[in-house]
This record gives sequence, structure tokens and C-alpha cells, in this order.
Amino acid sequence: MATILGRCTFRAFLSAQFALLATILTAGADWSIVSATGLGEPVPGVQVIETRCVNGNQTARITALCFNDKNHTLRVIDSPSPGNATLANTLMHAKVVAGVNGGYFHKDYRPVGLMISDGKTVNGFERAKLLSGLVGVKQDGHVSILRSGEYDSAKSQLLQALQCGPMLVEDDQLVAGLNDERIARRTIVAKGVRGETALIYISSVTLADAARILNLPSILDTWKPKTAINLDGGSSSGMWAANGLSLAEITRVRNFLAIVPR
Repeated sequence: MATILGRCTFRAFLSAQFALLATILTAGADWSIVSATGLGEPVPGVQVIETRCVNGNQTARITALCFNDKNHTLRVIDSPSPGNATLANTLMHAKVVAGVNGGYFHKDYRPVGLMISDGKTVNGFERAKLLSGLVGVKQDGHVSILRSGEYDSAKSQLLQALQCGPMLVEDDQLVAGLNDERIARRTIVAKGVRGETALIYISSVTLADAARILNLPSILDTWKPKTAINLDGGSSSGMWAANGLSLAEITRVRNFLAIVPR
């Protein structure tokens, strides 16, 4: 009897230790905001915000270009020299407010997925697991993020569009199944519920962590994304604004997503 009781006691002890270990491992596993700084406005109505988040010994810097699509919108800009032209020079020459790198491309710089620039379809819609959604701009300037399955070329009448993915946040919920191993720079488009829109650059996190960060309350000053989608990331990631902000890409890209007045 004493031996049986001893085994039960030992099992209970182990269970308690595993529970304690689990608590230790998960404590601080959630991302939290430690600082948020305004970096000015390239033009009135477009705000640059830099937020620092931590998760244990991990740190992420989130730089966001925030605006409302009632006053500004997005424009897809094709590279004048794919593989050579830089984000900063291209956007300065185009005289836009600010912008980031755009969608995916092949080794020969052909676009991957739907690309519409100023009403011209540069590349057609494609079906692929990576291309789970798209960023679109209607004739009235309204910016939307939708699933690829919702796109209807005959009815869309989009003036600007980039097919990309994966979706990170959808209907205020984190998207399940996102990669939680590969760490890289991320470029993202996010939408709120009242026209709030943001182009976002996040330094070196997994896709799953990018979604977790974007789900933090007031991550974008006073709001958080209802919907967010990933653009081309990694070495393609870059951001530029007319007020002097410049986060240069490493790899030259095919297209750009820019903020312009409506």
C-alpha cells in the first residue's frame, strides 16, 4: 500500500511540475506593446507610427503608414525597370505620398497573380495556395481586402489590384494554420471597420506572430485590423514616405503599392 501511495504521490508531483513548467514556458508568450511613437505626417491625413512589441526575449518593430480611404487610397505602380529600380526612387519619381513593395514575382520579374495598375491588367488572376487573397481598389477609391475565391473578374471593376497572401487576420480573428517557424521581414496591408487602412512593415517575425501582433488592441494607434493580408516579404520588404522615412528593400521587386490622395 505504501508503495502504491508513493507512486501516486510521485505522479502527482510530476503532474504539478509539468504544470509549473508549462506556466513558465507560456508566461510572456503573448506579444505586448512597450512603446509607440508618431514619426510625423508625410501629408495631412497620413500618419507614420512606429510601435515596439516584445514577447519574452523577442522584439518586433512595427512601422505603419496609416490613413483613411475616405481621403487617400492605394495605387499599384509597376516598376519602370524590374530588377533595377528601387522603391524609393520609383515612388519619389511617381510623386506619391508613401508606399511599400508589392506582390510576388518570378525570377524573371513577371508578376505572380493578379496585377491591375491604373485600370490596366498587367497579369491575370491565378489560383495557388499562396495567393489566398487580394488587395483591390474600386473606381471610387475604396480599398478592400478579399479572399481570392470572392473575386469575379467580370464584376469587380477594380482600378488597382494585387493578388497576394496569406491572409493573416479575417473578421477580427487570427487565421489558423499560419507558419510559426520561418522568421522574416513582413509587409502587410490592413483594414479597419471605418475606412482605416494601413501599409505595415514588421521586422523579422513569423507569419503567425505577425498576425498575433496585429491582433493587439490599438496596435495602430487607436485601432487594430479587422482584416490583414501579407504581401511579398523577406528581402523584398521595403517602405518609403515623403517625410524622409526609408526602409530600403534588399531585393529589387516588380511592383509597388503606394498611398495617393483621392
